[in-house]
Parts: sequence; C-alpha cells; structure tokens
Amino acid sequence: MCGLVVLMKNKTTIEDLQFMQYALQQIKHRGPDDEQLYVSEQLILGFNRLSIIDLEGGSQPFHSSDKTCHLVFNGEIYNYLELRTQLEKLGFSFETSCEAEVIVTLYQLLGLEFMSQLRGMFSLVLYDEITQELIAVRDRFGIKPLYYYHLDDGIFLTSELKVFKSIYDKEQFLDFKALQHYFTFQYIPEPDTCLIDIKALEAGTYLTYSLEKGLRIKTYATVELLPTKKTSYVLKEELQQAIVSSVKSHLQSDVEVGCFLSGGIDSTILTTCAKAFKEDLKAFTIGFEEEGYSEINEAIKTAEKLKLDLTTKTLNAHEFMKEARQAIEFLDSPVADPSSVAIYSIAREARKHVKVILSGEGADELFGGYRIYREVDALKLFHPIPQPMKQILLWVANHLPNIKGKNFIRRGCIPLRDRYVGNAFVFNEQEKEQLLSFYHPSHSFTEITHPIYDQIKNLDPLTQMQMIDLKTWLRGDLLVKSDRLTMAHALELRVPFLDQQVLELAKYLTHREKIEGVQTKILLREAFEGFIPAHVLEAPKKGYPVPLKKWFKNELFDEARDIILAPSCEHLINQQVALSYLEAHAKGRGDHSRKIWTLMTFILWYESWIK
Repeated sequence: MCGLVVLMKNKTTIEDLQFMQYALQQIKHRGPDDEQLYVSEQLILGFNRLSIIDLEGGSQPFHSSDKTCHLVFNGEIYNYLELRTQLEKLGFSFETSCEAEVIVTLYQLLGLEFMSQLRGMFSLVLYDEITQELIAVRDRFGIKPLYYYHLDDGIFLTSELKVFKSIYDKEQFLDFKALQHYFTFQYIPEPDTCLIDIKALEAGTYLTYSLEKGLRIKTYATVELLPTKKTSYVLKEELQQAIVSSVKSHLQSDVEVGCFLSGGIDSTILTTCAKAFKEDLKAFTIGFEEEGYSEINEAIKTAEKLKLDLTTKTLNAHEFMKEARQAIEFLDSPVADPSSVAIYSIAREARKHVKVILSGEGADELFGGYRIYREVDALKLFHPIPQPMKQILLWVANHLPNIKGKNFIRRGCIPLRDRYVGNAFVFNEQEKEQLLSFYHPSHSFTEITHPIYDQIKNLDPLTQMQMIDLKTWLRGDLLVKSDRLTMAHALELRVPFLDQQVLELAKYLTHREKIEGVQTKILLREAFEGFIPAHVLEAPKKGYPVPLKKWFKNELFDEARDIILAPSCEHLINQQVALSYLEAHAKGRGDHSRKIWTLMTFILWYESWIK
C-alpha cells in the first residue's frame, strides 16, 4: 500500500516540483519506507512506498525497459503471479518480482484492455510516452482511493485530499452541496468531495488525459447483483471454496499479515481461513468498557478455539474523544461513523505487530447481513393496501407523537426509492433545512439515490437495498474509513470478501439465501457451519458498537455541548437547533446519538480543515 501524486501539464515548473514534494510529505504516512519523484518536462510522478511485495526490487515510479511507460501503483494485484506466468509463456521476461512490472507489460501487450485482467484492489496511474496519454484506473469495488483535479492546462491526481490543505483551506473552496448530502448519509457520496472541483475517480472506471484530447472518463467494470427468481444453485461448498481461495490470495505478502477479529461471523470466517494457511496468525480486537458494547469476550473465545495470538484493546469515553479528533483529521472529508474511531485505535495497535491486516468489509452488502434488510419481509403486510389508503395512513402516522410503531407505518407507506438511502439516514430534508444555513432545497438526497434506483428498478426490494449500499455506503463510508485510518499508521488493510471470484457467486443469491425470518446471511452461515466456532455462527451483528447513546447522557454531555456551541461554526449551523438534539437525548426524549455525532464530526472536521 502506498500514496501517489501525479501532475501532467503543458510545462512543469520549479513551483510545481516544490508543490509535489510538499504533497508527498502530506501523505508520507501511507508509505514511510521509500519516497521517489520522477520529473520530466510535462510530467511529475511522486510515490511514497509501503513495502509489501518484492521489498528490494519494487521501487516506484516504475519504468518499462524501453523507458516509454511510467507507472505509480497503489494496492495489490492478487493474480499477478498467474499473469506473470502467462506472460512468460508468451516470451516476456522480467527483471523484478513486483506487480508493477506485470502491469506495465500487460499494458504494452493489451493496451487499455489490461485493466480487465487485474484481480485486486488498486488505484494506478500510467503514462505512455508514445501516445503521450495518461491513464488512471481504480478497482471495481473502489477499495483504493484516487482523486483528480482537472486544471486549465493539465491534471493532478492524488491518493488523499489533505495534499490540498495548504491551498484550499478556506471556506470558499468547500463544496456545500456535497456537505449538505453528508448530513443525510453521514459521509459525502462519491464522486463528490468536500472540495469544489476535486472529484473521486469512481469505482470500476478509468480516465485518460492528453494535452491534445483532454479528459475522458469511462467505465470498465461494474458490480452487479443478479439474483434468480427461485434458486441460485450456488452450492455451499462452492462458496466456501471461493472465500478460502480469496483469503489465501490475500495472504500473499513478504511481510507479516494479521486479522481484525470481532465477535461476528465475517471476521471469524476470514480469521479461521487465514489460520489454516498461517499457523502463527495474529489477531486484534477492540471494545468499550460499558457492558453490552464490546465483543472482546466473544473474540477471546474464538481465539482460544483457534489457538490465536490475540491482542485486545478497550476505550473509555474520554479516550474515544481523544482518538476521534485525530481520526477525523486523517479522514479528510467528514465521515460520522463512530466505529471509525475504533478502527483508528486498533490499527495503531496492530501496526506494532504486523504490516498487513485482513478485514471483513463487503460481506454484509454481498450476502445480506444488515438487520435493516429484514424489513423487506416485515413490511409485506402493506403490499395489498391501495396507494390512496397508504397516503392516508402516512398522513396519520406523520401526525402521531413519537410512539412505538409510528416509523413502521411510515416505512410501510413510503416507496423504497424515497426512504432507503443506504445503511445510514441521519437528517431528513426538513431537519436539514432547520439546521443548516447553507441548505438548498434543490439538493435533496434523491439526486444521489434516484439515478441508482432507475438502473435497478427490475430487481427485488432486498437486492435494490444491497445495490444502494454497494454503490453508496460501502464506497463512501466503509472503504474510506478502513483505508484512511489504517494507512494513517502505515498498515495495509485487505478485504477478501470484495473479490471478483466471491462476487461471481454472491451476485446470484436469492432472497431466501440471504434473509429468512430474523436471520441474515443464510447461505454464508451454512457454508461455514462446522468450519468456524459454533458460538459465532448464530451471533447477531454488532460491528464495533459504540456507547454514544449512554455517553451523551453522561460522560460526554459537556464536551458535546462545547463542540456544538463552538463559535467557528455558528454561521453554518443553527446552534440552538443542534443543542436541542443533545438536550432532548440527555432527558431521554428519543435516541439522537447519531445526529449528535454527525454534528460533532462536522464541526471537528471543519475546525481541522479551516485553520
């Protein structure tokens, strides 16, 4: 894992070189092992390396033997040895053992088709001196980050937004449309960022840029779920073999590899599979001191069963807030997922022992793991009700006090495309209008989700929910926090569930192979029954639960109040409205912990960016 910066323009200057040197320093944490710059009249490539594969020969930028192709590459290609063998059979020879040489050779053989051959997580930028064209590619899931800024006379690309801090640290450069969406989703949906004109290259896309033809962006790979109507005929044995194979390929490394382990099924599957290939596997888990908010005991039980070397860590409320301030700075854009803080903290601990870590992101989206997916079955009783009657029920529900069952009626009467925006839905449009001085009614959350729903309208409701999460929540929240907060400590995080071969099976699963009654991830559980410890198999999902609900009533009330009333944001947020959520929560009038944390994250992020 590494960090890259790239600049291409009509004519580079000394000032450009100085900026690129500064930019590399800002993302030094991503690759502290080596720093290199390649400079030509129209191109500067910068690279910070975290050495994982071919520790001696894998330096970047990488240059082809004929010096016509130049590459910077962040990530891992898990089939690169297989590709190398195929290329050797075609007569190609290699001077290094690194992935970069395989990528460049593939490009010189196949042209733009090379990217479809890569199995892994990556963002890469390649410059071809013969065509005078720059090519940037991001993996199909969006695991590794890549941002671009289209200049008047060129293009700039980077792994992280913090390289812009010295020149875009003023409020006038913030994208308030994107920040308005943050208050709905708890993150900024891609391709937008917190900065005007700076965009994320989307998952499964590539851009080409030349001084003559300008910028073009195209899709080369998509992630789709295509369940069959009755049975997918996906065998449990097939699914188990695909995941075991993926874990084996993700263990490929010249340095120490470990696992994040919680009490849930996803991390337990990965850890159990990894243990089969690596006897001295190390695992890491984190929890909180409050009862009911920790999976450490379950993780310890798993570690004992598997004979693992397990490192545990606990946080109290004030330690959490101290870690949160640091984590928010590393995230660049605001992400109000409280589990981010846990990841940031346990990643620091893990880095003392290993350089690569396996984690379970993606399993819930592919196999139907979120509890909210169960509401598809629960809301079936509303299906026979005519739409006019639903409108009446909705009107009645909207005028009820906050009693049990009100939201159930509302969800049953509102079409899926107008109520499900992904795994997090924090503030609705009316609440945002009351809260935000920069609110604009033309920027409803539906401008993000409705185009996706239009593409998936023929899918069943459960699969539609999964697709929304795959295209928004996974990319904007889970993969952002897992990359930034592990790379903050120069720890490479790998996600074996987000693998092409696993996707090829998961995409055909039917509703009943994902959800039945109160149980989730049906086929995944069945595939690993008897393989993973029994106490985990039926365990409910937790996912680093954070006791904010309790803390905002007690330990963190004063700190939350001080942050909400910070003068730095009084022109952006109606502080009295914001404070009303905290006071109502403290008095037991509803659980507003997610709203409070979303507000606090925004304010702390804003203060860290606008200094």
